[in-house]
Amino acid sequence: MRLGIGIDTGGTYTDAVVYCFENQKVIASGKALTTKYNLVEGIISSLKQLPGELLTNICLVSLSTTLATNTCVEDKGSRGQLVLIGYDKEIVERIGPEYGLPDIKDIIMIPGSHGQQGQIVSEPGWDELVKAVMDCKSRVDAFGVAEYWGIRNPDFERAAKEIIRKSTGLPVVCAHETTMEVNSLRRAATVLLNARLIPLTDELIKAVKAGLREMGVKSPLMIVRGDGSLMSEEFAREHPVETLLSGPAASVVGGMKLSGKENCIIVDMGGTTSDIAVARHGRPALVKEGVEIGEWRTGTHAIELKTIGLGGDSLVSFNRAEKLIIGPQRAVPLSWLGYRWPCVVKELRRIYGTGRKSSISLGEFFIFLKEPAGVKNAYFTAEEERIVDVLKEEPRSIEDLAHAVGTKPYFINTQRLESLGLIARAGFTPTDVMHINGEFSAWDVECARLGGEILAQRLGFSLKEMMVCINHIMVKRLFSAIIQYLLERNWKRSEKQKINDIAKIVDMSFDNPYDEIKSFFTTSMPIVGIGAPVHLYLEPVARALGTQAIVPSEAGVANAVGAITGSIISEEMVFIRPNYDVSGITGYSCHSSRNYFEAKDYNAALFWAKQEAVKNAKEQAAMMGALDVNIEMQSYDRRGDTKEGREVLLLETVVTARGVGRVFSFKDMN
Repeated sequence: MRLGIGIDTGGTYTDAVVYCFENQKVIASGKALTTKYNLVEGIISSLKQLPGELLTNICLVSLSTTLATNTCVEDKGSRGQLVLIGYDKEIVERIGPEYGLPDIKDIIMIPGSHGQQGQIVSEPGWDELVKAVMDCKSRVDAFGVAEYWGIRNPDFERAAKEIIRKSTGLPVVCAHETTMEVNSLRRAATVLLNARLIPLTDELIKAVKAGLREMGVKSPLMIVRGDGSLMSEEFAREHPVETLLSGPAASVVGGMKLSGKENCIIVDMGGTTSDIAVARHGRPALVKEGVEIGEWRTGTHAIELKTIGLGGDSLVSFNRAEKLIIGPQRAVPLSWLGYRWPCVVKELRRIYGTGRKSSISLGEFFIFLKEPAGVKNAYFTAEEERIVDVLKEEPRSIEDLAHAVGTKPYFINTQRLESLGLIARAGFTPTDVMHINGEFSAWDVECARLGGEILAQRLGFSLKEMMVCINHIMVKRLFSAIIQYLLERNWKRSEKQKINDIAKIVDMSFDNPYDEIKSFFTTSMPIVGIGAPVHLYLEPVARALGTQAIVPSEAGVANAVGAITGSIISEEMVFIRPNYDVSGITGYSCHSSRNYFEAKDYNAALFWAKQEAVKNAKEQAAMMGALDVNIEMQSYDRRGDTKEGREVLLLETVVTARGVGRVFSFKDMN
C-alpha cells in the first residue's frame, strides 16, 4: 500500500492527512494551530498526530504554504534586487509603486532592449551592469531581472542572469521564467517578489524536510502552486512566487476530489475568513490579469477568489446600535482560552455574576503573543508597555487589564498592539457556538457557554435566541457573498460598479421586508463546503439558491487532501505575429517563453510554434517532477477588421500546449 502525506498551513490551523493512493481515501489526519512566526513548528505538530507506523510507508509529501501570501500581506521578505533593462525611468518612478516596486534609487536600470517584435534595437550596457551588481552584492540575497520587451525575446534577460551569477554567485531569476504577462510593470513586480521569496522558501523547505526526516519520512517533497497543481521542491525554490494563494488552491482541488464534482462552487470556511471559488471542468477558475495581494500587482496566474472576513473564529460582538455583528475581526475562541488557562473560567463567572451592562463587550480577553522588541522602528507608549507586561503573566479580561494598567475599560487602547501581532483578543465566536450545541467539544464548553451568556445578557437575548441569530447572520452573509461573486465573474468589467447598487436586491432575496416585490437567484452548480464549521451554514444557503449542498465527510481537512491529490500541470503559449508593411505581410515573428524565431512563411511559423510549445511544456513538466506527461494542443487566431471593414487582418496566432502529469506512475507502486 502506497501512502502520501498532504499538509496545509492555513491562517488558523495546519492540517495533515495520510492519503492512500490505491483506495483514494484519507486514512488518518492531524490538526494543530498554525504558528505564523515559524510555520515549521505547526507543521511538525500536525504530523506528530499521525500514526507513527504509517510514516514508514510514505512515498510522497505535498505541502501548501501561506509563506508567499503572508510575505505579501505583511510586506516582508528577503533582500531582493531588481534589475531592469530598457525600461523608461520616468514611468517606473511614477507608476512603479502602484505595483509594489521600490523607490527608483533602489533599482538597477541599464539601457538596451529588443523591439516589440523581438528584434534587437540596442545591446545592453553589460559593463554598467557588472559594476552596479558588484556595488550592491553585499546587501542583497537574490536578483530579479526584467527586460522591457523580454516577453518577445528573452535573450538579454538570460545574458544578464549569467553575468550576475558569475559576478556575485547569488541566485538570479528572470521575468520570462516567472510569467508570460505582457504588462512590463507586472513582470517587474513578479520577478522582484520572486527574488525576495527565494531565500525564505529555501529556508522553509529545508526546515520541513529536516522535520520529516526526524519522523522517519524521506520521500520526495512537492509544493502546491497557486493554480492547485504541484511542483517539485527544486522548482519551487527557484519559482516561489508560484505559491501565491497556494492554500486556497489546495482547498478547491480537495473539494473537487472529495465531492467528485468537477463543476461546482467551493466554499472554504476557515478560522478567520471564508474563500469562495468556482471550478470548471476539473480546474479552478484563475485570475485573468495576475494575482494582486497586499501592495503587489503581479503577473502570476493563480486561483480566482472572493474572500470575506467570516470564519469559525470571527469575533461576535455588537455595534453602537446594539445590533449583533460577526467579524471581520478574528478572536481566539473563549473555549480554547479556558482550555489553555483555567483562570479564565473564574473571571467569566465573575463577569456573568455581576450582570453589569456596558457600552463595550466585557466578556473579551487579551493574551500575550510576543515581545515589542521584535518590532523594529516602533515607539510604544507607557500604557502599551504596561499592557504587554501585565499580559505576560496570564490572559486578562478587558476590565481586569484596564484596572491593572490604571485606566477605564472604555479608554484602554490595544488596537496598535493587536495589529502588530504582540497581543491577541479573545472573545465569543462561532467556534464557541459549536461547543455549546455539541458540534465540537475539543476545548472548554463552560467557558464557551459563559461567554455566550454574558453577550446575550447584554443584548437582552436568551442564549438560545442569540445562537439562532448568529446562525442566521452567518448564513445570510455567505449567501450574499456567493451571489455577488458570481455576478462579478459573469458581468463585464465596466459593469462591476453596479454590484454595489444591487446589494439591496440580494438582501431582498433572503430577508425580504417588502410585500410588493421578491427577487430570486438560482444556480445549477452544486455548492461544496469545506472547513470544519461550514456544515452548519451551507444547507440553508444552497436551499435559498435552489441547488445542492455537499459537505464531504473529510471536509475539515480538504485542503490537505487537495495538497496530496493534485497533478503537475505545465502550459506553454507560443505567439505568431505577422509583420506588415504597405505591401502586406512580409514575414512572421514568433516567440515562446524561451525563444524567438522569424519565418517568411506562415506554415513554417506554425510548425515551429507547435514544436516549441510541446517541447517547452514537456520540459517544464519534467522540471516540476512529472512522469507520464500527456500534452493537449490548441490554437486560435485573433483577427481584426481594416478601417474600411472589408478585410479581416490576422493579428496573431496563439498556440498553447498543456501538459498534465503525475509525480509517479501507479505501475511503479507494485
